[in-house]
Amino acid sequence: MRKMSLSSLLCILIAACTLEKPKKTSASHRMEEHNDSLSYAIGLDMGMRMELEYKNINHKMLNKGIDDYFSRNEYDLTDKDRARIIKKYSEETQPKYRMALEKNNLIEGKKFLEENLKNEGVIAHRSGIQYKVITPMEGEKPGPRDVVKIHYIGKLIDGTTFDNSYTRGEPVVFQLNRIFPGFSQGIQLMSPGSKYQIFVPSHLGFTGEEDGPGGPGAVMIFQIDLLEIMPSSEESNSSPEERK
Repeated sequence: MRKMSLSSLLCILIAACTLEKPKKTSASHRMEEHNDSLSYAIGLDMGMRMELEYKNINHKMLNKGIDDYFSRNEYDLTDKDRARIIKKYSEETQPKYRMALEKNNLIEGKKFLEENLKNEGVIAHRSGIQYKVITPMEGEKPGPRDVVKIHYIGKLIDGTTFDNSYTRGEPVVFQLNRIFPGFSQGIQLMSPGSKYQIFVPSHLGFTGEEDGPGGPGAVMIFQIDLLEIMPSSEESNSSPEERK
């Protein structure tokens, strides 16, 4: 049977690092050997992570599975059965988790956008996005079929940065009708040399089954530098007045 990799254990450890640390300590757990301390810490973090992710988990069977792996005992499940059981659990619980996350994101996103409009310089566009001009610039504006070159930083409303073209060291080039609506609409308000901040509500973000970086229903914030417009071979049907 294929066994749990070390990288899987480390992923569990890293994912749980932000969890609240246990309040109780015991002298018996103050390991002198670094390897013992690390092993015990991994066990604690795995336990906290498992308790959050898998409700009503059987601790004895969990420990048995871990012991069987490290003791190289014969497993009670085949690799195929193990994968099937975990997949079934994920299929049953993932929709509920996604619905709860989307509900929370929509509530928090609505609050954020309502408060954001009170900030100086923030404008509500008729398309549904909000934007703020950081560096104004007069000139040509791109159409929905134009190709643009930009630098940008993408963040969530909690300040988490999920993408940054500056740190990658090169701008991004793409056609505006091939990205999600809110991003495209915001860039069409800009002229080369300008810098805007664009606030994209969830319904103008990722659509269909594809979730954005903040999950379903999340508001995204972009700081965009429009560097260049490179018209595509397709002629745009929209006029500058339609893009204002």
